[in-house]
Amino acid sequence: MKKTIAMLIAVIMVVSLFAGCGSNAAPETAAPAPAADPQAAADAATETLRGSGKKITALFFTLEGEYFTILDTILKEKLEALGYTYESQSSNFDPVTMITQIENAVAGGSDLIWTWPLSGDIIADACAAARQKGVKVYSFIQDPGEASCDVFRGTDETACGTRIGELVIAWADKYHKDAAPGSIKTIVYGNTDSTSQKTRFEYLQATIAADPRFEILEAVAMQDSTAAAQSTTENMFAKYDQIDCIATPGGEYAKGVLAYTLSEASPVKDPTAMCVVATEMDAELASYIRDGYLFGCVMNGGAIEGNLQTQVEQMDKLLHDEPVDHYSPVDMAMITAENLDETGY
Repeated sequence: MKKTIAMLIAVIMVVSLFAGCGSNAAPETAAPAPAADPQAAADAATETLRGSGKKITALFFTLEGEYFTILDTILKEKLEALGYTYESQSSNFDPVTMITQIENAVAGGSDLIWTWPLSGDIIADACAAARQKGVKVYSFIQDPGEASCDVFRGTDETACGTRIGELVIAWADKYHKDAAPGSIKTIVYGNTDSTSQKTRFEYLQATIAADPRFEILEAVAMQDSTAAAQSTTENMFAKYDQIDCIATPGGEYAKGVLAYTLSEASPVKDPTAMCVVATEMDAELASYIRDGYLFGCVMNGGAIEGNLQTQVEQMDKLLHDEPVDHYSPVDMAMITAENLDETGY
């Protein structure tokens, strides 16, 4: 028995000796990896975005209508994708409200204010004060002046009004090329609440009036509102026996016109024979163009997606102190049924 135990001990010692020759030390057991921290991973990803920690406030004179909500949605999506905090507000056609919103945006820590006011002149002082406090200002469509914004993207109202008038004349060239002088009875809508809007309104009228085929029966000043345009159009048809054309410088105007002319109360026998034009573009206006009720639109800035992508890139550069031209001109695209598909609608 003792001999057997001694032999067993000897075998164990030999095995241990050979095992030791294969390694200088026994393998250590690896420590378990620490659990991943989802918040830390998210923070690390955010730090890589250029807009991290910066805030942009967009101020619209209105967010009524699909066109404006599309602009707001695309700006939000594109800027948040870069890491910026984005918020937007409407002043509901009240310039004093927008001035207060600019001041609040500065006090609230905005790094950049994007604005589309009714008039650049009205908000010029508030924007200049914002810039003096280190806030960047990006103005779309309406120019508050070189001292009041870092970038103005748009065109002058003279060109805008003229372009809308040219769209009306294009309709006459297509359907009434040989019309007698004064035979195309026309109503013009517009806005005189600010110098810039008044300029657009006046040049729209002047462009149409320069063509002898047109007679402007009346030029009516009002806000770009569907309800206002609808009731005014009803009044115009009650007042005049013949109306062949209604020219408007805004999308909500045109929707109001068509809300009446396509209604059962309308005296218009063939709405497709009328000329109705507008600016801006959305799915509803596009459907009217396809159906022949709206001759066309002038898109201030061209296709929305490309226009806003340019703006986002420029704002991103501004907030990283990269050079950006002060004036950023936009296209004044004339959209009719022939090229509507190019807009994506």
